[in-house]
Amino acid sequence: MANPNILVIDDMRSDRTVVAAILAGGGYSVAVARDGWTALDLLAEIPFDLAVVDYNMPGINGVEMFRKAKALRPSLLGIFLTAHADINTIFPAMEVGIERVLAKPADARELLAVVETLVGPGGGTHQAS
Repeated sequence: MANPNILVIDDMRSDRTVVAAILAGGGYSVAVARDGWTALDLLAEIPFDLAVVDYNMPGINGVEMFRKAKALRPSLLGIFLTAHADINTIFPAMEVGIERVLAKPADARELLAVVETLVGPGGGTHQAS
């Protein structure tokens, strides 16, 4: 996959900024969204390859947002980030097609390794929104 496009969705500004910086530092093209509704608007316009989604968000949670995202972009891959990685988050995530559930705070090496496994290495230019 040539320079994969990644969308980071998290209602916590500091968390989305850190995750976006990790991914941009890995050479990926990165955009961010502050909530699930904004993410869905972006997904309707841009063919992202991967979404890194916060599990718990106000308005529309990560599970419902990703279910709607897959309807818009069936090839979209997903990673959930959550402070509560347990059976109550892992199974619903798997049901909507999430490939991996990672614990917050994001470990840079683990996140980059999972992203590379899913979409290949980063490269080229990157943008942070």
